[in-house]
Amino acid sequence: MFYRRFGRILPVVAALRRRHFAFLVCAAVEEVSERDRGDRVKCTAKDHFVKMRKNGEKGFKIAVADGLLLYYDKFSFYSQKVVMALHEKNLPFDSKLVNLIKTEQYQSWFLYLNPRGEVPVLQDTGKIIPDSGRIIDYLEDNFSNGDTPRLIPMDQGSDVRQRVIHFRQVLQKVPEGMLTTGAMLNQHLLQDPKIPFIKPVRKALAEAEKNAGMQLRKIAEKNPDAREVLLKKAEDREEKYKKMSVEKNFREVLEQVHVILDEVEAELAKHTGDKEDWWLCSIRFTIADVELAVLLMRISQLGLEHIFWSGGKRPFIEKYYEKVKLRDSFKKTAPGTIMLLKTIFMSQAPIVVGVVATLALVVGGIVIAKK
Repeated sequence: MFYRRFGRILPVVAALRRRHFAFLVCAAVEEVSERDRGDRVKCTAKDHFVKMRKNGEKGFKIAVADGLLLYYDKFSFYSQKVVMALHEKNLPFDSKLVNLIKTEQYQSWFLYLNPRGEVPVLQDTGKIIPDSGRIIDYLEDNFSNGDTPRLIPMDQGSDVRQRVIHFRQVLQKVPEGMLTTGAMLNQHLLQDPKIPFIKPVRKALAEAEKNAGMQLRKIAEKNPDAREVLLKKAEDREEKYKKMSVEKNFREVLEQVHVILDEVEAELAKHTGDKEDWWLCSIRFTIADVELAVLLMRISQLGLEHIFWSGGKRPFIEKYYEKVKLRDSFKKTAPGTIMLLKTIFMSQAPIVVGVVATLALVVGGIVIAKK
């Protein structure tokens, strides 16, 4: 069975462009031993590495990056916000993929960057900025001139600016972690889930989430500097699992999302006449649109469109989503063919599906790695 699956995937990979194949080569290069893994933390098709060297008992010394370096995972909800914002601002950036399936976010080198073990993290030369909201604010404050447009407009009047800020705050209230975890534990409510939430992944996540707290406690004991933070995360994960295992509680989360999307739908419904081509708050694509686009992508991936907008439930949101999917920044943010194939391969391979302890942390990574 394993070899048949591999045989189906390999011809597709072989047909892809050479620069894409280089990504797979680099991915293979990073399969180093546990002893060496902390010293080589970046690999791109350019064969460019960033070094982190142990410095006595002080942990790791981070090499100075040349420009912006983003540590992220392509399927992470919060990483996707930053990636889309970077593309909207036309900012060049280098990247280091933090493999959440392999729990690289809990390895010592990454915990040195962010003791919470969460992606994304932005490195700008010697500065380290964690948390998606803080990263986007940093980009706005430091990279908003010339060819790098603002995502919070300053030249369209106070009404537009306040509306953008308001909807950004409203959309940030969506309990994304609860939404995704609840979807994994109440799969009978889903219709047509998409990558990365294909059936083997959903099954593994649902079965493994119950052990996530235990796994985080083990990791905490191996990382004393981050121990307190990781133990608190373990408690939160266990509480979340207990709560979202009850369908009634998950439906309450769905209702919270309904309330937020009702406000979005009402705003979009106002876009008539000379505002017909507007995005959420303006003719320009803003940070509020980044928040909304990534949320709608996650809802669609989970298989919850039928609950929130399809079938005429919210026609303006449905129209908006079809429009935003055509945007260049959205296409660059949504995982590409290689990453999708890699996810399918990894999620279906018996050696991966069988490692329940590893997949237990995916919900804390790919699914709900917070900010």
